Amino acid sequence: MKIGVIIPVKKFSDSKNRLSSVLTLEEKKELVRCMLFDVCDVLIKSSYLNGIAIVTSENEILQYENYEKIIHLKESHNSGVNNAVEIGNQYFMKEGFDATIVIPGDIPLIDNQVLDKLFGQVNKNQVIITPSRREDGTNLLFRNPPGIIQTSYDSNSYFTHLKMIKDNNLQYSIYLEDAIRLDLDEPEDIDIINMKLLDSRTKNLLEKIINRQGLR
Repeated sequence: MKIGVIIPVKKFSDSKNRLSSVLTLEEKKELVRCMLFDVCDVLIKSSYLNGIAIVTSENEILQYENYEKIIHLKESHNSGVNNAVEIGNQYFMKEGFDATIVIPGDIPLIDNQVLDKLFGQVNKNQVIITPSRREDGTNLLFRNPPGIIQTSYDSNSYFTHLKMIKDNNLQYSIYLEDAIRLDLDEPEDIDIINMKLLDSRTKNLLEKIINRQGLR
């Protein structure tokens, strides 16, 4: 099975606004960059994946050390998550891919063991979905084929996607994996994720932020 990953990414300066109470603009931008690059490092090492597409208008991804190993689908401006995911879906369908997975760039706990467990389920499911920790969002969406259900990353996207899956009587699995469910959106997430992280760009940055801001 030929599988492509789609990572929709906002402009770094427009991301993580809920962290504004504890982080400066530069800290937020650096955090988004570190998390995205750490996630890409893991995906690049996976033998199950045949393409990794970042859909963004952010030019700073050119700084990524392994930039040549990803596909950069450039947006002229930030047009929202749904549009970004569809750009990725259309690209992979044109390239003859069988399936796509949407993964956010802010889940720094993801590792290859988590991916191994995920890919053990893909042959028997048309859709695999992971809710965010608060269940108000979709942190992973595997679709085979890519257009089997509509992309709907609006409010309560997890339940919206789940309803579409059930309405279409699709074979699906809910993948409840903390490393994927734990995204970094709120100030309280900083310490939770930092305690679980091993050495990485994100870990090093969070340690600096925690020490500087006295968040412990």
